[in-house]
Amino acid sequence: MSSPQSWLTIDLKAIDANLKQFRRLLKPEVKIMAIVKANAYGHGLFEVAEQAIHSGASYLGVATLDEAITLRRRGIIHPIVMLSIAGKDEMHDLIKNKIGVCIGSEEGYRLALRTAGILNRKALVHIKVDTGLNRLGFTKPDEVVSLVKKIKARRRELSLEGIYSHLASVEELNQSYTNDQILVFEKILKKIEALDVEIPIISIAASGAAIMLPKTLFNCVRIGIAMYGIWPSRGVELWSKRSKKTRNFKLRPALSYKTRLISIKRVKAGSYIGYGCNFQAPTNMTIGVVPVGYYEGYDRSLSNMGFALLKGAVVPVVGRVCMNMTFFDISKRPRAKVGDEVVLIGKSENKIITATDLGDWAGTISYEILSRLPAHIPRIYKS
Repeated sequence: MSSPQSWLTIDLKAIDANLKQFRRLLKPEVKIMAIVKANAYGHGLFEVAEQAIHSGASYLGVATLDEAITLRRRGIIHPIVMLSIAGKDEMHDLIKNKIGVCIGSEEGYRLALRTAGILNRKALVHIKVDTGLNRLGFTKPDEVVSLVKKIKARRRELSLEGIYSHLASVEELNQSYTNDQILVFEKILKKIEALDVEIPIISIAASGAAIMLPKTLFNCVRIGIAMYGIWPSRGVELWSKRSKKTRNFKLRPALSYKTRLISIKRVKAGSYIGYGCNFQAPTNMTIGVVPVGYYEGYDRSLSNMGFALLKGAVVPVVGRVCMNMTFFDISKRPRAKVGDEVVLIGKSENKIITATDLGDWAGTISYEILSRLPAHIPRIYKS
């Protein structure tokens, strides 16, 4: 079998190391939910889920029924929670496969109750509370308390497994708004305490809050982007390095993205390169072409903006990123040859390009860069 022209390498030891960093940061009673939605942020759903379990995650968080069912069919029996709101046609399969169901409205509660009754199986219910993100979930504390009472009264059909919310601006270091959200969540929890109900998962912290704000930890944290070795934001990274408690907290990027030169051209000064003729060679140049474009997840916004690594040299994108190809100025490496490795994300000699770098150059964030890496690109797993 021939070697691929472009490939992703996933270092599962890095996933393990990152989760163990959190394990050392957290108290023993605080559980970890590993977020593996969006094909594990582009890293590979099943492989990362399996590693996360081996590395001590108590729960797996997904976004869709398809992700959850895929894990069940591949033998994952660990607790799984679908973090988005289930549709009418999905509730049956969620309950049947013992997948946590998020309830964010009265309609969702009635659907879970009715479906559980039909199947004669318990629905594993997770209450979604909107404390200020204004996306999904209950917004009024009294509604949440009322729902907990209803679930408690219907223990034959429903099991209350979790309650959680999501912070809107931790990664932007906006502590004022974050504190308001935490206060709302704590008031709801205090009212629930009076009902004598034990909830296995109480969670408001994702990666950023888990690193920065101990008061948000409760009994479960949801670790997503940081599990893959990427800081939630440059602000969180800077804060971590300045804090005495987390200055030794290290993250190891798990993913690298590499390709190969498929064409090398010498072009004369004044020549136009690529669609739209929006790059004109200022001098004689050596241009290398790689078989990666926006279909392969290399954002079109990187046109004339991005960079890659070739034998330790930084080589810039020139011209527009095509559907399946991209041009690089490889004049710094005139002896390069077809077949040489080009690093889009990862290390080459003493230089590194991260998903965060690509996000900055493309005017987006690392989350988008990683989660949009297509499933068809071969993934090689190192363990």
